[in-house]
Amino acid sequence: MKITEIINSMGLQMRKARQLKNDRQKDLAARMGVSRLTVMKMEKGAAEAHRIPLETWLKASEHLGLLDTWGEVMKTQADPFEVYDKKIRKEENIRKSRVKK
Repeated sequence: MKITEIINSMGLQMRKARQLKNDRQKDLAARMGVSRLTVMKMEKGAAEAHRIPLETWLKASEHLGLLDTWGEVMKTQADPFEVYDKKIRKEENIRKSRVKK
């Protein structure tokens, strides 16, 4: 998943959560200490949204009860080369054990 897709997804979730709470953008912005324009950019996933500090995204998520959704976004993915590296190390160990000293 690309960063822009993650930001768009988080913005959409944020907007839905805000609307479910019957909050206005300016109310959420005031609670977070940012401008309504910042909240609007976040919700739209605008091009500038990736420049908004992580702290601001987390504040919004906290106010909207979305902190749990960050768990999925922040998961570290398995290293695609890990399996390959293990295989190479195993083959090297086999070769070393076959070499007579």
